[in-house]
Amino acid sequence: MGTRSDIAVLLMDGSRTAEVMLTGRVDRRADAMLAEALELLLTDPQVERIEIDTAMVNFCDRGGLTVFIRAQRQAAHFGVPLYIVRAAPLVQHVLMSTGLTAMLTSA
Repeated sequence: MGTRSDIAVLLMDGSRTAEVMLTGRVDRRADAMLAEALELLLTDPQVERIEIDTAMVNFCDRGGLTVFIRAQRQAAHFGVPLYIVRAAPLVQHVLMSTGLTAMLTSA
């Protein structure tokens, strides 16, 4: 099991959707890393939607949920929708058990 979070950001030329890929652990320690990535994306006028891919996340606690909620609020402040996509089974379970599925996913 990974002991830290890793992040990759992808924004294709001409695309209005930025993809943020998270791997490993998503806990409170991931907050600053994701906020920094979002700050760069949210100041880019090309970005109209942000998708956080969590397919490779192997740990998510309530601190991780807080990270996702803060990220969504940060994006909303700029009028940009932010959603979790391709959620790992663990992330799906955590979202469903906390009632956050509708808030943080587009499905």
